Amino acid sequence: MSTCRFILSATLAAAFAAQATASQAQLATCAGIADDRERLGCYDALARRQEPVQLLAPTEPPVAPPVAPPVASSGSADMPQPAQASDLETRWELRPDLQHGIFNLSPYQPLYALAHGTNSTNSSPSSPTHPATAPSDIRLDHVEAKLQLSLKTKLVEDILGGSADLWFGYTQQSYWQVANSRYSSPFRETNYQPEAILVQPLAFALGGVHARFVGLSLTHQSNGRGESLSRSWNRVIGNLALEAGPWSLQIRPWARIDTASGAHDDNPDIEDFMGRGELVAVYRNAGQVLTFTGRHTLRGGDRSRGAAEIDWAFPLTGSLKGHLQVFTGYGESLIDYNHRQTTVGVGVSFFD
Repeated sequence: MSTCRFILSATLAAAFAAQATASQAQLATCAGIADDRERLGCYDALARRQEPVQLLAPTEPPVAPPVAPPVASSGSADMPQPAQASDLETRWELRPDLQHGIFNLSPYQPLYALAHGTNSTNSSPSSPTHPATAPSDIRLDHVEAKLQLSLKTKLVEDILGGSADLWFGYTQQSYWQVANSRYSSPFRETNYQPEAILVQPLAFALGGVHARFVGLSLTHQSNGRGESLSRSWNRVIGNLALEAGPWSLQIRPWARIDTASGAHDDNPDIEDFMGRGELVAVYRNAGQVLTFTGRHTLRGGDRSRGAAEIDWAFPLTGSLKGHLQVFTGYGESLIDYNHRQTTVGVGVSFFD
């Protein structure tokens, strides 16, 4: 290894000595040129030839790694964050960031099971076109079970050239004489309500009150029975939904659109008992949900009738809530549309 180092050193020394000798001779040659311009050119050529020879490849300056632009965190003040979604916005997917697509089932009206008592049973239901032909052979208990199942799903998104959505809703209420073992615990009445619901989001507020949406639904309701116990009607229902803090209000006028007349109409006077519209006011706070529903015929005198219902849901465990319901007036069910009573229900609910 020392011999190789010696040979390399001697070679380099000889090269540098030869280069120095050649350079001195060239300098003497350039100095002997009389013309200034030619002499300067000679010196320039000599200077270019005598640039130091790089024995090793020049080291390139290190390239700094690319610096990624700063990413704003979710809590950055520079990035606008969407406002916290309200209850109505979440239930009806009124904002793009809340949408879950079509054909996904979600709760609609409250889902509950109640022990339900009345102060007045309707042992002989009737209507102007279906008079009671004979007293029922079943003696009804004053206390029964009331069950409600209600679901909805979105059918179409962003229709009518904008952000309107079309939903399908289904609600079923059953009245079960569960303790009436004398008559095999019959289901006294079941009401079926399918509906198509068009929802158009709104985005304006006045004095802290936010208009959330307007809606229009085509609603059918019937009890699926025949002969003198058949009850049904069809409605077009409008809806204006407002919110202010923990409060929400829905204003729901409707118009009956049945084409049946005469003896073919199961209940021709149903609007004079069940009403021509309703208000639904809801207060939500710390898991408590208090709901008031009021209906009225919008008529005076003997035709001034209606109903009021108060529901109170309160936390029990997990998603299970206790549920208290008080109703008074007409139309607690379709078979009782023209029967006045007061009822109280106590039980549990799963969605309010």
